[in-house]
Amino acid sequence: MTSRINPFHTFTIMFVFLLGTSLIFGTPRLVEDTWLVDIIALVPACVLLIFYTFLIVAGKSTDLYSLLYKTWGQFLGRLLILGYAVYFLYVASRNIRDMIELVKTTLLANTPEVLLILLFSFLIAYASSAGLPTIGRIAIPISGMVILFFVLLAVLLGFSGSIDTERLLPILSKGISPILNATWQSSIWFPYGEIVVFLVFLNGVGGPRRFLKLGLASMICSCIVLTFSSLLQICTLGKENMKFSVFALLDAARQINIADFITRMDALVAFIIFFSILLKCSIFLYAGTKGAAYVFRKSYKNFSLPCAILIAGYSILVSENYGEHVEEGLKYAIFWLHIPMQLVIPVVTLLLVWIRNPKGEEQ
Repeated sequence: MTSRINPFHTFTIMFVFLLGTSLIFGTPRLVEDTWLVDIIALVPACVLLIFYTFLIVAGKSTDLYSLLYKTWGQFLGRLLILGYAVYFLYVASRNIRDMIELVKTTLLANTPEVLLILLFSFLIAYASSAGLPTIGRIAIPISGMVILFFVLLAVLLGFSGSIDTERLLPILSKGISPILNATWQSSIWFPYGEIVVFLVFLNGVGGPRRFLKLGLASMICSCIVLTFSSLLQICTLGKENMKFSVFALLDAARQINIADFITRMDALVAFIIFFSILLKCSIFLYAGTKGAAYVFRKSYKNFSLPCAILIAGYSILVSENYGEHVEEGLKYAIFWLHIPMQLVIPVVTLLLVWIRNPKGEEQ
């Protein structure tokens, strides 16, 4: 049974979760006005969150897995639960790969990749096995560090003379169509659509009503941070340089130089993103192990370490190089995994709920 956590812990978990790898790959870099994509994507993301809440309420279930089992039946229900568990573990493996590439670029360039992945996997296995209350306590200092970092980064870049607001111009030079396309093809599903993972332990965060309120609040706050991050990157690097930057936020931090004394703030960025991804991977691993536990009728703690080792191995095999990894994540995974798991299956599930219970009778 999932232990309940207080509203503040729930909010901080969702807030840090939505940031996670979004600080690295929040908005498609091929779009010049990335900050507009961040703002526009918030509207359909909130609609998606309302839909998730309505789905659980209409299905009269306490969480996603029980809803799938009750709606789809014993065989198909278990199959879909396993599908979601694998999906969550796959996303966790991609997040681990993102983090490893970041750490190798900034902090530990000569450390073997396998060693880094194994150490990180053991960390998230330990965090996820402790349950939601422990993850919630971890989220509080991480969220504080994220906010403090962005304020500090903006101040230091300002004192360094690296910020030029004219780099934001021209706005919408190619029209609104690229912005809308980027919103639909990427930003709705990553990161906002990934909040579907919280339906797995909806009862632990206080039920549908609290999930909706805190989810909307966390989406708005994360949108503010991501928009501010995009504006900071554009004003520091320029739109053209952002297109060719692998880690644009890190490159922006490298522009800090105050009297040749305060420099190399990119390491601080790496640490903040490291802890954010640690929490996000712990949530995905926890949801994946809960799915395995639901199907095989055992404690989720029995699956924490095996699943952590599984995603560690897959994070190495997920792609041959970093360029392929980014293309797969921002292109193929969106249409073949995120949209089906975040939209198609929930919509079909809601239709089945209505068909089986058209007048809303008690089941």
